Amino acid sequence: MKKRTKAKGRERRRTQRLNISIPIKYKILPRKRVLEETLCHDISGGGIRVTLNYPLKKGIKLKTLLHFPSDPKPIVALSKVVWCRKMIRQDGPELYDVGIEHINISPKDKAKFILLFCEMMINFFILGSGK
Repeated sequence: MKKRTKAKGRERRRTQRLNISIPIKYKILPRKRVLEETLCHDISGGGIRVTLNYPLKKGIKLKTLLHFPSDPKPIVALSKVVWCRKMIRQDGPELYDVGIEHINISPKDKAKFILLFCEMMINFFILGSGK
């Protein structure tokens, strides 16, 4: 797909985005902390969007592990934060939407990612489910 280039604050993605949640684990690099867990809210061929209870600065590198429902082994990627926005909420804790771009995936995991992502797209658009 062609890269979308619209005005500031609008769609600029290169690939279709699916509003499907999958579990991910991530670690802020170069820290050696234990991986943290969350759900991505949508996924594309090049990245994911997650909601966290703390902000991450643009450019921070992450190790991300994506857990697709149809494969028990996660896909490992080197990723970076491309944007972070505080969510507007009436009550409750502060939350942040974070856009994460995958910048390096091994050739083996990239091939598996493409296969699993296409499978999810078929299920979502043709069969009407994200599973």
